Amino acid sequence: MGVRVDAEIDRLLNLYEQRTISRRGLIEAVAALSVAAGAAQAQNADQAASVVRAKTLNHVTITTSNVSQSTAFYQRLTGLKVRDRAANFCELELENGFLGLYAPWEAKQRLGLDHVCLGIEGYEPKALLSELKTRMPEARPTLEFGDQIYVRDPDGAKVQLAGVKYKRP
Repeated sequence: MGVRVDAEIDRLLNLYEQRTISRRGLIEAVAALSVAAGAAQAQNADQAASVVRAKTLNHVTITTSNVSQSTAFYQRLTGLKVRDRAANFCELELENGFLGLYAPWEAKQRLGLDHVCLGIEGYEPKALLSELKTRMPEARPTLEFGDQIYVRDPDGAKVQLAGVKYKRP
């Protein structure tokens, strides 16, 4: 148990010795304290076990056969405004990210959902790539475009990792 828990147990024992709380009250308080300390330890272990700390869903990218047609569809469906556009892509603005509609950029590229991008706190691409290759080689991490990491989930879905401020105004 940590220092704070030990200090709290000492405080509870003093209260019991001074007859401020009953034996039952002491036992209940120590039990509750133990459960809370265990839950905090489990949460800290989960966070320590993760490779990154994702903060945002930065964007979703959809590969489309016709950018103009897809843009019209998503604007009609959602009312989203264009944040950036060119002949081969359109990015529709969301409050905390964007929906990217892109023409295929590789031969025989599959249409539909291409990837999701997570905004990572404290993003350092080269260091993170090295850590991912060591801790999660099954995710097949790659560094692309100099600053973007891509991994694959167990079903092959592509996930991009980038800084929290990636493509933010």
